[in-house]
Amino acid sequence: MVKLENTRPGGFGIPGGPVIAGKSSLDVEQADWDTVKDHPVVVAWIKAEHLIVTGEDDDDPKLSERDDLKKQAAELGLEYPRNISTEKLKELIDAKLA
Repeated sequence: MVKLENTRPGGFGIPGGPVIAGKSSLDVEQADWDTVKDHPVVVAWIKAEHLIVTGEDDDDPKLSERDDLKKQAAELGLEYPRNISTEKLKELIDAKLA
């Protein structure tokens, strides 16, 4: 199962699939995700961090890095907005460790 989280206030229609309401998430089957994950719009939303993907079987380094950073932030007791960029999350962790 793959969890898709829409960080924007408006809905996002997965090409050929369901709509993820604004500021909410949706669980989809891995096979369904595999059919749309390379769609240019989906790729752009992931790159802009408007669509956060977790639980994916694929070993995407950007997603793995973000998951690792979230885990590290939790271990450090850091609070941060859900839509924080990966770069800002790194900075927050670095500041805590300094």
